[in-house]
Amino acid sequence: MARAGIREIAALAGVSEATVDRVLHGRPNVRPGTAERVLRAAADCRYLSPAELARLERRDRKRLTVLLPKSANPFIRGLNRELREWAQRRDRGARIHSYLLDAMNPETTARSLRRLGRTSDAVAFFGVDHPDVRDEVDRLVDQGKLVLTLISDITGSRRHGCIGIDNLAAGRTAAFLLANGSRGEAGRLAVVAATRQYRAHVERELGFQELIQRDHPHLSFAGTLEGQDDSWTNMQMTQSLLEEHPDLCGIYNVGGSSEGIGMALRRTGRMGRVRLIGHGYGPDTRRMLEEGTMMAVLTQRNETLMEVLLDQLHARAPPPPLPMQIIFPTNLPRG
Repeated sequence: MARAGIREIAALAGVSEATVDRVLHGRPNVRPGTAERVLRAAADCRYLSPAELARLERRDRKRLTVLLPKSANPFIRGLNRELREWAQRRDRGARIHSYLLDAMNPETTARSLRRLGRTSDAVAFFGVDHPDVRDEVDRLVDQGKLVLTLISDITGSRRHGCIGIDNLAAGRTAAFLLANGSRGEAGRLAVVAATRQYRAHVERELGFQELIQRDHPHLSFAGTLEGQDDSWTNMQMTQSLLEEHPDLCGIYNVGGSSEGIGMALRRTGRMGRVRLIGHGYGPDTRRMLEEGTMMAVLTQRNETLMEVLLDQLHARAPPPPLPMQIIFPTNLPRG
C-alpha cells in the first residue's frame, strides 16, 4: 500500500494542502486546534513516525528568526542555504526560519527586526552598525526576546552575544601572512570591504593596519575600497587600483565576492604577483585557491556557527569567538 501524502492528510483533516505543509514544517500562523487536527490525521495515515510526531507536538519549541543580507556574496548565500538544510535535519527545541533581506541597510534591518521580531522568541542577524539598528535591538530585548548578532556585531547594544570569529585577530593574521610573503621588499597593500557599516569589516581592517604599521614599516597602504560585496564592482575597483599602484603587492578582502578581485588580477596579468587573502570558504574561493589566485581564505566552520546559535537559545553566558580556520591551497577540504 502506497504511503499517504499531503493531499490525503489535508482531506482527512479538512484543511488545505498549504496548511498541512505549514504544520509539518513547524511554520507559524496556524491555530493550535487546526495544527492538532493535522497532526492527528498525519498520525492516522502513518505519514509521521512516533519520533517525528512527538517533535512536532512539542509546545516548548522556540521560534528562531535568522536575517542575512541578500547580496552577491557567495558565502552568505551558501550560509543561508546550509542553514535551511541543517534546520530540516536538527530539532534542538527550535523552529528556524531564515530570511534574505533585499538590502542590508540600517532602515531595512531595523524594519525587519521590528516586523519579524514580534512573532519570534529569538532573532539572529548579520549586524549593521547603526543607531537605528541598535535601538531596535534594545526594544526587542526589553520585550524579552533573545537577540544575537552573526559574523558582524553592532556597537553599544544590549544584544545577548555575537557569534563569529575574532575579527581583529583575523586582520592581524592576514597582515602576518601578506607581510611574510613580501620577503622584506617594499610595496603597497590594499583593503577591499563591502561597507564600513559592517563592524566585522572595520575590525578586520583595524587589525590588519595595526600589525603592518607596527611590525612592517617597509609596507605602505594604497587605501581601502568599498565594493558592497559585488563581484563586478570589486573587479572594476581592483583594475583601477592596479593601474594606479604598480608596486601593489597584496590585497586583503575583508568582505566577500573575492572572485571579482581575482578577475581583475587575471585580466591584468598580476595573478600570483599580487597576493590575495579573503574571507568565506566556498566553491568560488576554493577554485581561486586551486588555481593560485588566492593565497589563503580565513573562515569558520558553518556547522559550528549553527550549533553555537542553537546552544544560545538555552545558554546564559554569551558565546566565545568561534575557532578561525585558515585554508591554503595545501590543505583544501576534501570534496
